[in-house]
Amino acid sequence: MSSRIEIEITSAVDAESFTWRAVGAREPKGTIPSTLLPSAVSVGEKFRVEADFLIDGIEITKVLPKKTERSEPVLLEVLGTKKSEPGVTTSLASKKTRQKGKKSKNGERSDRKRTVSAKASEKSKTRKESFAKKTSNKKRVKNVNKPRGKRLKPKKVHRNNVISDLPELHQSLAKEVLIGGVPKLRDLIKKMDLPPGFDVELLKYAEEINTELKTAEWLDRAEAVLKNSGDVDLRDFRSVVAAADRWARSDTLKEKRVELEKQLHERISNEHQRWLNEINAAINEEKAVRALNLSSHPPKPGTPLPEGLSVKLIGLANSALSSSDSPSRWEVVLQAVAYSPVRLKIVPEGLPDKPTAELISTVRRLKNRIPEIAKIFLGAGDASNSPSVNKDRVPTDSSRKPLAAAVDNVD
Repeated sequence: MSSRIEIEITSAVDAESFTWRAVGAREPKGTIPSTLLPSAVSVGEKFRVEADFLIDGIEITKVLPKKTERSEPVLLEVLGTKKSEPGVTTSLASKKTRQKGKKSKNGERSDRKRTVSAKASEKSKTRKESFAKKTSNKKRVKNVNKPRGKRLKPKKVHRNNVISDLPELHQSLAKEVLIGGVPKLRDLIKKMDLPPGFDVELLKYAEEINTELKTAEWLDRAEAVLKNSGDVDLRDFRSVVAAADRWARSDTLKEKRVELEKQLHERISNEHQRWLNEINAAINEEKAVRALNLSSHPPKPGTPLPEGLSVKLIGLANSALSSSDSPSRWEVVLQAVAYSPVRLKIVPEGLPDKPTAELISTVRRLKNRIPEIAKIFLGAGDASNSPSVNKDRVPTDSSRKPLAAAVDNVD
C-alpha cells in the first residue's frame, strides 16, 4: 500500500536519476527516475510523491502535482428548505401568585411545605456541623501522634534470581506458585487432564520451588532490615526475626539471623532508653497526660516502668486529679490514666465540686480499668468489675486516642 510523503531533490546522479531526501531530513534516502519528474528540475525543489515502503528500501512510484494557492476563500452555499416561514416570536407568561395557606392541587398547604423544608434545612446544617467537627478533630489528632518508623520495602533480587535460575519451561510454574501459592495450583491441576501420578510429582516439585521462593523473599527482607536497622519500623523488624525460625536453615542464613537478633536487641534497648527519657522529660515539665500516654506505649509490650519513675508518675497523676481542675480536664486525665501501667495506684488529691454528666459517663465507661476511682463516683456496687451492657464496655485503643492524644502538647 502506497503512502504519501514530501521529498526534496538533493543532487543529480546522471541524466536518468536524482537523489532525494525527506523534507527536514539530513541525509539522502534514495534515488528517483527523472522520467517521474517534470522537466528542468533543480536541486532543492520539493515534491509530493507516492512511495512504497519495501524491505530493501523506499520506491517512489508517482509524483503528485503541486498544490495551487487559492486567492479567494472557500464558500459553502446554503440551500435551505426554500419555504417561507414567519420569524421567531416570544410571549412572556404572567407570574401566578399563591395566597398563604391556600391548598395546592395535592391537598397539602403551602405553609406546611415551608415548615417541612425548614426542618430539612436545619437537619442538613446540623449534619454538616457535625461532620466539620469530626474532620477538625481528626486533623488535630493526626498532628500530635508520634510518627512510626519507616515501613520495610525490600527489593526482589534473590527471589528473581531463583526464578531466572530455573529452566525456561519451569519458570511459568514458579510464577504461578508465586501468585497463588501451592493451594491454588492444586485446584488448577484438578481441572487439567494429566497422566496418572503426574499431578503428585508436579505438586511435589511446586512445593520445593515454593520453599526456595519463600527463603529468597525472607533473605530480601532480612537484607533490607540490616541496611536500615535504625529506622525501619519495629513491627517489620520483629516479623523478619520471627520468620527466621522457618526460613533461615542454611549456615549463611543462620549467620544473618544471628546478626538480625543482635541488632534487634540493640534497637529495642535504644528505643527503651529513649522511651524512659521522654517520660521523665514529660514529668519534669508537669505534662501529666503526655507522660501517662507515653507510659502506655512501651517499645516492647509488657515492659514495666522503673520503680523511681513509676513513683514520680503516680504523684504527677494524683496532682492532676484535684478539686481545682475542671470536669473536662478530669475526663482527659482519666482516659490517659485508664491505659497506663499505674492505673490501679492512682488516688486523686480531690474531687470536682460539680461533676458533669459527661464526666460521670466517662467514669462509667472506664470503670473496669479504674475501679478504685469509679467507686468514688459511682459507689461500690455500680463500680464492680462484673461484665455490663455494651455501653459500659471498655473502649478499644483506637477509640480512646483522639480525646487523650489531642492534649499531649497542651499539658
